[in-house]
Amino acid sequence: MFRRLLLVLVAAVAGGALLPPPAAAKMEKWTDLDGNRFRGEPIEIVGPFALFRTGPHSGSRVPLHLLSPEDCVRFYEAVRDKPPRAADWSQATGSLSRELLTRVQRVRDGRVVAADLKGRPEPEFFIIFFGDSSEGKSWDMVGGSTGPQYWDLQKNHPGMVEAVFWAPRNIAADQNKMAVSMNMPWLVLDPFESLQVPLITDLAPEGPFALAVVSRDGVPLFNSGAENEAAIKKVFAQLSHLIDLMRPGEPLSWKDRAYYLSAVQVAVHRSDKAVPVLVGDPLDPEALMKAGVAHFDAKITVAASAKVLQVRFVNGEKDLKPEMAQAIGRALLRAVFVPAVENGKLVDGVYEYHFGTR
Repeated sequence: MFRRLLLVLVAAVAGGALLPPPAAAKMEKWTDLDGNRFRGEPIEIVGPFALFRTGPHSGSRVPLHLLSPEDCVRFYEAVRDKPPRAADWSQATGSLSRELLTRVQRVRDGRVVAADLKGRPEPEFFIIFFGDSSEGKSWDMVGGSTGPQYWDLQKNHPGMVEAVFWAPRNIAADQNKMAVSMNMPWLVLDPFESLQVPLITDLAPEGPFALAVVSRDGVPLFNSGAENEAAIKKVFAQLSHLIDLMRPGEPLSWKDRAYYLSAVQVAVHRSDKAVPVLVGDPLDPEALMKAGVAHFDAKITVAASAKVLQVRFVNGEKDLKPEMAQAIGRALLRAVFVPAVENGKLVDGVYEYHFGTR
């Protein structure tokens, strides 16, 4: 993801001077550029947002462009060593992901059995269903969540989201009966292990049912009383939109990401150089291949202001027909970059763009 890109680009520049090792993350005072003050613990970059834990049961997403350049660097220092989510859940890096690893069950052949998560990707987000088998609306919540919106979420964002059910007011037998009766397609928190998963149990609602969306570290993002189908659909839509914003090809996130990375690059490269960084690529590889473009190389001149000044194709008509070169060149003028850096200052630079294989 974006954080992985940041770590790679910093490490890849020869001679890059890293900032001093960060102190352990903790609650600190922050003020965004709108003047809002809060205390928060930096968690990670989520699309165009900085995610903070603001309390035991609360979180906040701050648009990156609302952090001062200094606070962008402060956030980066706090989270830069946090590993990306694991390809295999058995190697989970998120706090909640690790808590759940051996403490969840699932419905199989009409029974609730231990869930084997090995081989599954660590989710980025969790939807937590809090239910009560004695409440009809709790059953409605589960039934209303197993429709198209859940399966569309899984289809459109594979491996990104897992759901977990827990009935804090029920004994184990009643929770299992509800899970089996509804043939729940998601995980079920082992009631005998629930005390070992405080990142979920501490979020239990006062009422008999609710749902919440949390990060892999257990930081709340969205929640709902799940009182009707519209409320449930809203939460699913919010989560789907957030995941869309995390896609590298999503233009709505480019400016915030570039703003954040510019501040970080200036701080990281106080005494050396770094080439421009491509944050937003307007080209669609699949469309190019369908148009018969197999490969091309270009040198893109990027101003210190981040504006693309020139696109020059290295091999000209050997790689691209004139009309295709013009179309691609016009598109690349809209690319979003972090400018080159030299001794802590943004400067003009050249980015070498490569498409396809030879």
